[in-house]
Amino acid sequence: MAGVLISSFMTSILVFFGPQSLDSSDKMPDEKVQTSPDERDSEASQKLLGRYYLRGAMETASGLQLAEDRSFLWYLSVGALDILTGGRWSHQEGQVTLVYDPPKEGARYDPLGTVIMKIEGDNLVPPGNMSGGVYVKAKPRPESE
Repeated sequence: MAGVLISSFMTSILVFFGPQSLDSSDKMPDEKVQTSPDERDSEASQKLLGRYYLRGAMETASGLQLAEDRSFLWYLSVGALDILTGGRWSHQEGQVTLVYDPPKEGARYDPLGTVIMKIEGDNLVPPGNMSGGVYVKAKPRPESE
């Protein structure tokens, strides 16, 4: 029950703090992530857009949202630690690279740096030292008529 409440709460955070609400001063410059012009329009990159939720990590709630403008939002809730951050993402050779924004002054977590996740079907597999789980792509909600 508590896991459902946390997931619902964190989902509402992702909706409220969507990529359009990020202050442009909070974003990393585009040159930090190497992308080719062709990559921006590639079908494979377009398929990656959307929300992912972590499955398979005990007592951990986490989600990732990849946006078309190459920004991402990521949250993690485990124990007394809650992190909501973002950065820039790129896609190359079956992998998604996340370059996290540096933590704000006073943050209670270390810089996350760069994380490379392997693409398996519709899912993203983080490195083993991150969680042991898999980020499963959320199914799109049906459009209301």
